[in-house]
Order: sequence, then structure tokens, then C-alpha cells
Amino acid sequence: MIRKQQVTSIGESGGSHQRVVQVRWISLIGLALCASLIEAKRTSAGFAGLVSVADGEPFTIVRHDTLMTGSKGAPLLAGDLVETGPRALLVVAGSEGNLIGLGPSTDVYFIERAEVTTLFVLKGWVKADVKSGPPIRILGTRLGIQGHEAVMLFSADERSNAVFAEQGATTIVLPEAAATRVGKETGANHFFRREDWLDVVPQLSPPVEFLDKMPAAFRDPLPGFIKLPETVPPRVVRSVSYSDIRTWLTIPREWRGGFIGRFRGRLKDPAFFAAMDAHQALFPEWKPILHPPAASTDESRSEGKSAADKSEPQQRDEPR
Repeated sequence: MIRKQQVTSIGESGGSHQRVVQVRWISLIGLALCASLIEAKRTSAGFAGLVSVADGEPFTIVRHDTLMTGSKGAPLLAGDLVETGPRALLVVAGSEGNLIGLGPSTDVYFIERAEVTTLFVLKGWVKADVKSGPPIRILGTRLGIQGHEAVMLFSADERSNAVFAEQGATTIVLPEAAATRVGKETGANHFFRREDWLDVVPQLSPPVEFLDKMPAAFRDPLPGFIKLPETVPPRVVRSVSYSDIRTWLTIPREWRGGFIGRFRGRLKDPAFFAAMDAHQALFPEWKPILHPPAASTDESRSEGKSAADKSEPQQRDEPR
């Protein structure tokens, strides 16, 4: 049985001065993100934000079927696949004043057309400070968390997912039913871990191992700003290769459903087609795209007869 425990936190929430500053920069965020929101409506419903902190090396973005590099001031949109380097730290400011931090060596998909703003984390660390507006959901392959007016941390590695509800009320999500099911609500400072597909293991506080591995910057509140940086569009590198997206092609089907329409045009590149064809067992939904089924014999005969009829000149009766 889980007993109630005094709520503690690894970071201070701040006083009245911080709340006043917060109101000022939230209004400025709306102006700074105007162009990003318009672009998001053109592409798909969902997240739109601006990178307010970009420490370390540049990060990469896969937008539509194009590989880009981003820096401080880059807008992020629903549908973006973002990858950070081993020494990177990003903070993304959302239009509601929400903040999302991406740690080193982190791969995140800002899912398109989700019922709530959803980040799918393939690996790495994410911290979300949800100040207002709709909730934000963070998912991995094994475990997820959703919160409103809450601070949440999430980590993912090859074998396990872990979530930490640092502040506020959150809800545990099971990814195998993420579209329709959320678990029980949990209080602040609770920790949950799931290895492979075993049961979720709850703890009243995060273990030392989790805190030791956590990016140092995530021990403090994510930084907000009175003035956001100028918008700096990401730099286009090239069209995506198979290696750029191969790990994303095998995420749960409900989240990769739009990838066929998104990357289908790249099959015109022989190298991309060959790589997809060699690994099609990993994503069987691509098989009819890579090798469209041949028309049946009867259909072929019918189509051939119809074409022949159209090609033959019609005979006319000669006047007597």
C-alpha cells in the first residue's frame, strides 16, 4: 500500500515576483510565436513552439521529408522529429507559456493530430512545465505521463521508461492503449518505472539512480524569459535518408500512421527504396507501397480489351 508522504521537490517554484514576470513573458510568447502558429495550422493541428535555449551543439529536425539543423530561435511544429546531441540542452517555449526541456541525446516526435499535445520520446530526457492551457502528454514505448499545471520529467532508454511527477497532479498513461486509456492520477513527487513490458513499479520518490542520471539543468526550474529570441528558421540540409528516420519507422503503429504519406515521395530515390525494401519486415504496412499488387488476370484482360476497343477505328457504312 502506498502511504501519503510530504510533498517535496528538486526545484523551487518561485514567489510572487516570478508570477508577475511570468505573466509578462507569456504575453510576449504569443506574439513571438505568431508565425509558428500560422505555419502549424497550415500543416496540422498540434504543438507550436520556439526554441528559447539551445546550449551545446546544433540539433536536427526532420520536417516533412527534409532534414534540417536548428539553433536558438528555431520554431518547432507538430510533426517535427527532433534529435539532440550528447552535449545539448533545449528549452522550447509554447504559446500558452508552457516550457519543454529536451536533454542530451534525446529523440522526440511532436505528434501530429493527437487529442492532446503529445511528445513521443524514443530515447533521452524530457522535462515539461505545464503552466496553463490544455494538458501535455509525454509517451515512451512502455510508459507515459500527462499533466496540467504540473512539472513532469520523463526518461527513456533501451529497456525502460521512467516518469517523475515533480509538481502538481499528473496521470499515468499506458502506451499500449494511449489513444483511449489513461491510468490513475498521482500526486506530486511520485515516481514510476516500467522495464520491458512488465508491471509499472511505483515509488513515493525518485531513486538515487534516476537523480544521478538526470541532466543537471533539469534539477532547477526550466528558464522562462521576458523577451524571447528572434525567430531563426532552421537550415535545410537535404532530403531525408533511410538512416535519418529508420528508428521512427518502427514506433507503435498508431503514431507512425502518417509516415507513409510523408515519406512515400522519397521512394523515387533508388538508395532510399533499396534500404526500405531490405527492411520491410520491420514495417509491414509499407509492403503494398514498395511492391503494389499486380492486377488480376481478369482485370488485365478487361483493361486490355477496353484499350483495344478504343484504339480500333470504328467502321462506317459506305453510302450506296
